[in-house]
Amino acid sequence: MTVYLRSWDQRAEKCRGNRPLWRGVAGLLAVSCLMLGGAWAFAQAPDLSKLDIVERSTPDGPVAIVDGVPIDRDTFLRLYHRHLADVMRMTGKKPEDLDNNFRVRAGLDTLGELIRREILVQEAKRRKVSVSQEEVEKKYREKMDEYRQELKKPDGLLPTEEEVLKLAGQTRQEAMESIRRQLIEDQMSDVLLKQRQEKEKVSDKTVREFYEKNRERFKRPGTLHLKHILIRPKPSPDKADEAAWKAAEETAKKAKLRIMAGESFDAVAKQVSETPDAAKGGDLGMVPVAELPPFYVAAAEQLADGDLSDPIRSEFGIHIIQKIGSQPGGDVTFEEAAPRIRAMLEGMQTEDAVNDFIEPIVNNPERTKIFLPLERTLAALGGIPEQKSGSAAAGTTAAGGTANPKSSALSQTSAPATEKKGDQKASGGKASRKKSR
Repeated sequence: MTVYLRSWDQRAEKCRGNRPLWRGVAGLLAVSCLMLGGAWAFAQAPDLSKLDIVERSTPDGPVAIVDGVPIDRDTFLRLYHRHLADVMRMTGKKPEDLDNNFRVRAGLDTLGELIRREILVQEAKRRKVSVSQEEVEKKYREKMDEYRQELKKPDGLLPTEEEVLKLAGQTRQEAMESIRRQLIEDQMSDVLLKQRQEKEKVSDKTVREFYEKNRERFKRPGTLHLKHILIRPKPSPDKADEAAWKAAEETAKKAKLRIMAGESFDAVAKQVSETPDAAKGGDLGMVPVAELPPFYVAAAEQLADGDLSDPIRSEFGIHIIQKIGSQPGGDVTFEEAAPRIRAMLEGMQTEDAVNDFIEPIVNNPERTKIFLPLERTLAALGGIPEQKSGSAAAGTTAAGGTANPKSSALSQTSAPATEKKGDQKASGGKASRKKSR
């Protein structure tokens, strides 16, 4: 079975093309699902008529077994719903905007991510790779602070730790365990990288060659350093009436007046802004102009450094921005680019090292058994070309069938670097086996 995986940013876009499930994920696991991956646990038996296509396909038992360790239905569905929620939060989409094709691809992403994690954790245990309780607690506090800011209440009060955990459907102990596993996965990835670098270190020559072959990529875009405040009309921008929009605008005007009266932008943003970066005082840092909302750029063009904009209305709510500074575009010298090129090439090494380690495990039907036939569902939806006998899809059978595991190439580009090949097929056993990710 072919598997798919995308970064969190890419999940906010429309699914693009086939990608092996675990490919392109160096560093992916360290951020978004450390704690709140379990936010949508079912309190009671779900109404099957209302479930989406992935939920209807999910078996009551494990969705996969990796070296004898099951990945259960609830774990899969919690992370799957987290992925969908992230996409909706980042894009403003509603549940009905996510079609079946997208949902199935998200399910494949989720399944592959869980398989990848389980393989890394098991290998870390075998090699006695561990993390300290102090490291776990530090990361827990950092993530809790981030989520409390993200879930700030309309009255400006932050939810308590207990409220965040309740929303996540986790106890503190369960959240800590999720974080511990995540940190172990990262450490195991680092171990695999070090092994790779003993044979294939990124040389100065390699860095220079990459720069010379890709000079057109090393152009410094014009950048803006902005801080921002966002006030969302209640109950939400898409449901608010005009009175709610006016109320949000008044709140934004009062925030601006407070700053003009001498309060720091950071302090006001922390108190009233409704963005995840409010905890940082709404500081966006120096951002390429092309990556900013056009209405931010247009407003910033009329401001001198340090000036505040008037309230700006967009589909997301009411904004106030402060222009901190700007830089014009230009060429990036080799000396400036070299550290970033080296970091990128080493990141690719991490990805390749992890992928090369995981691939034979996923391709071995005795070690990885998949019981969630999402690739077949995707093929039926037209999301991937129908595959002939001997292909990954054909090799996956329903319960009671068997097939032979194989590996073939499916190209994947990892910009701005080289291409990595990898396709997954799995089958055999008493249930359908798929390589996901």
